[in-house]
Amino acid sequence: MIHVTDTVFVRTSPAPVDYDELARRVALRMKATANPTVIDGDLIVKGRLGVGGAPEPGTDYGVTIRGPVTSALRFISNEALKDPQRTENQHRHVGTLSLAQDGGLRLDQNSTCFSDERGCVTEDRARRRAYTGYDSRGDYAFYLSNVDSLTGQPDAPRAQSLVFSLIGDDGHIHVYAFRAAQQIFFNGSTTTNAGDLQWQVPLTPIAPIR
Repeated sequence: MIHVTDTVFVRTSPAPVDYDELARRVALRMKATANPTVIDGDLIVKGRLGVGGAPEPGTDYGVTIRGPVTSALRFISNEALKDPQRTENQHRHVGTLSLAQDGGLRLDQNSTCFSDERGCVTEDRARRRAYTGYDSRGDYAFYLSNVDSLTGQPDAPRAQSLVFSLIGDDGHIHVYAFRAAQQIFFNGSTTTNAGDLQWQVPLTPIAPIR
């Protein structure tokens, strides 16, 4: 026996969930609701939650998110515009945790900047775009760009700027700087938060071991 309440789907028997039946009941309820995408109250799921499709079969994952391209969670905060750091330039804070179509797992900060002709929305024009995470090879990657205040577009291509490869083709650890004209320096100092000592990474290629 199964039944659906306003905010809870409860399975009261060990039989598998009939997701087609559940979808039919939810669709009927959405037709009869003035604002079907809003739940006025708490959402409690006693079981597993599938977004974009049924939960992954054969697993006990509490939440499964499926997407035809990128599978992502979007976080928006400061909706009340009460961030004390932004009293003169208040805006929401937006971040996305996503598994991209190329297999990279990314934390995307200031992700309201779009990658198509929409660019950045007004409240985000002065904010730099950044993401960090792992690429499809499992290497740790960083991306960071400032934003042009006139066009609102990032000043660097949306690709890895800096990559740490712990296991390169030659078995060594590599640090790659992929942005045009970008070089790698190390800074140090005997004074806290200073950087008066600086040295550049020697540009000596190492022959791969085959």
